[in-house]
Amino acid sequence: MRLQADIYKSLRKHLDGMPIGYPATRSGVELRILKRLFTPEEAIIALAMTHHFEPAETILARTEKNGMTHPAGQALLDGMAAKGSIFGKTAAGIPCFGLIPFVVGMFEFQLHRMTPEFYEDTAQYFREAFGLAYLSTPLPQMRVIPIEQSLTQQHRVATYDEIRHIIEQAGDKIGVATCICRKGKDLSGDPCKKTDRREVCFGFRDYFDFYREHGWLRPVNTGEALEILRQSEKEGLVLQATNEQKPQAVCACCGCCCGVLNTLKSIPNGADFVAGYYRCRINRDACVGCGICADRCQVNAISMEGKKAAINLKRCIGCGVCVPACKPGALTLEHKENPVVPPETTEALYDILMARKSRWDRVRTAAKVLRQMSVKEIRGMMGI
Repeated sequence: MRLQADIYKSLRKHLDGMPIGYPATRSGVELRILKRLFTPEEAIIALAMTHHFEPAETILARTEKNGMTHPAGQALLDGMAAKGSIFGKTAAGIPCFGLIPFVVGMFEFQLHRMTPEFYEDTAQYFREAFGLAYLSTPLPQMRVIPIEQSLTQQHRVATYDEIRHIIEQAGDKIGVATCICRKGKDLSGDPCKKTDRREVCFGFRDYFDFYREHGWLRPVNTGEALEILRQSEKEGLVLQATNEQKPQAVCACCGCCCGVLNTLKSIPNGADFVAGYYRCRINRDACVGCGICADRCQVNAISMEGKKAAINLKRCIGCGVCVPACKPGALTLEHKENPVVPPETTEALYDILMARKSRWDRVRTAAKVLRQMSVKEIRGMMGI
């Protein structure tokens, strides 16, 4: 058997070849994270897996040279899924397993295993490398869904962009789970400043089945889900869905807890890296300068210029949380030009990312982020 250090380095490299990537750092924090998620024996199996879902027999056939027997390997696969290191689902009646990204994936699946140390390692990894890798994919993993109150009958809303339709379409596979980011913040002694609620994130379809199997969510009906959403809209939380036409999950995010929104806030052109089909527009003549919209904005896209609000469209992600708070009606959402239709499924999204994945593409996209930032901003993003 390989030395343990070599196993984790090999697994790090293997995961970096997956759709989202898992880049190395100078500090080695990414290896520390892997040691929390995989035993050496589990790492051997993970090295034989891809982002495609396969039966245990297919996966374990690749590990025979390492002496992994089928009964032992099956138990390890089941254990890896139970602790959220990999994803498991049933396809055509057969249990199948696949690798998942660190985010969205392994991190979110640590609901019952989260510790302050793991959370701090994740935050450090986002600052040092993963945040940039997350932004550098040709299509984002998540997309912003405008809150229901921000849309009017005049908006031509695609069904995959309408939160009520997303909820109703999920049928009886709707569950609400504790927000992993806020749980990590609580454990670190820095609780959320936007909401006292913790059950705010939804799982549908495969995510619902996976979360329910392991006791990570509470099943709810359509009415309960819509009421939870109304509370999130009232509190000004940003709705982020997984980037498929039929989303697997919808999170209710804030700028003080969400790693993704914090990363977007740290760069001047965050809107360029968001799958969102709207942006905010202001009628300055109607603006009374109350400043409520600036307080509600989770990505610092609205500021007060004199006695009027101003919107930085390079930062605006089109979430709409500012719109219903504007009593004079000075704020509205408008469509962006040339919106990109999301992939049909998660696997289709990952296949697109793999097909377009090259070191040069990643470097070019990362350069797009960095070239618009000052040295001070870059250092702040990296936490140095």
